[in-house]
Amino acid sequence: MGTLLHIGYHKTGTASLQNFVFPTKAGAGFSLVAGGKRIRPAFVEVNPYEFDPDAARAGFEPSIREAESRDLVPVLSAERLSGNPHFGGYDSKLIADRLAAAFPDARVLVAIREQAGMLISLYKQYVKRGGAASFRQYVAGPPGAGQVPRFRLDFLEYHRLVAHYQSLFGGENVLVLPYEILRTRPEAFLDRIGAFVGAPATEADLRWKNASLSALSLSLKRHANRWVVRSAFNPAPPLAVDESNKDLLRLCDALDARVPDALRSRQERRWRRFAEAEVGGDRYARSNALTVGLTGLDLRALGYTCAPTGTD
Repeated sequence: MGTLLHIGYHKTGTASLQNFVFPTKAGAGFSLVAGGKRIRPAFVEVNPYEFDPDAARAGFEPSIREAESRDLVPVLSAERLSGNPHFGGYDSKLIADRLAAAFPDARVLVAIREQAGMLISLYKQYVKRGGAASFRQYVAGPPGAGQVPRFRLDFLEYHRLVAHYQSLFGGENVLVLPYEILRTRPEAFLDRIGAFVGAPATEADLRWKNASLSALSLSLKRHANRWVVRSAFNPAPPLAVDESNKDLLRLCDALDARVPDALRSRQERRWRRFAEAEVGGDRYARSNALTVGLTGLDLRALGYTCAPTGTD
């Protein structure tokens, strides 16, 4: 049966899978051994010079054995394992190598998302967590960007991460699924996971978590972030206020409930146009074609830009 490592990407339905598919109570044949809070100290935040794969695995071994004794698939699930998107995925390869050292016989689940939609969702997440840069500034990065990790458009070239995991675990042990299938045909998405690990995944009652706030309310929150929200993205606001981020998120929810749909849609379209301009044309065509070659997925049918067959 083996352990399933669900590594993200971010903004691909991770929270819904963690809440409604992977827990034992979901009845889908899985046991969620650990999420991000337990996984990050072992594989992400650990000092590179102190990482010990045997010690890292030992922390999860009792729960893995318990799951297997009940004929359940043990799952470690954390989108941070695919790298931090807001800082260019600077440690994604290092994390992959750590996972392979600790769980060489595991299987890996990777979820991807069409790049324009992914870019919008990542920027929304950035603002929700306290970021103060405009969408354009977020994509371009800060001055002197070579000195610190920042968002990078090449983080969304999925073939790089997929190929590396395949080299570590074997192509047959890495399943790549598009988020678009999860949104439009969730039963098919879960069926593929179930077939991959031998679990009745489609028995889960999948629902959605972490509904997105509107571009309009987040545009307003961004300006407030600069002044009062202290975060990894904004470490020294002039007037840092405790709990201000939570308060602002509540205000965003309230605003979204009252503002007319037409007004909210206008800002969403504006962000969509910007995202499509940034990732449009052939920016990801070659990468997506390589991902198709690695996975056999029909990404073009799902709205991904792909180079013609045979283009390397």
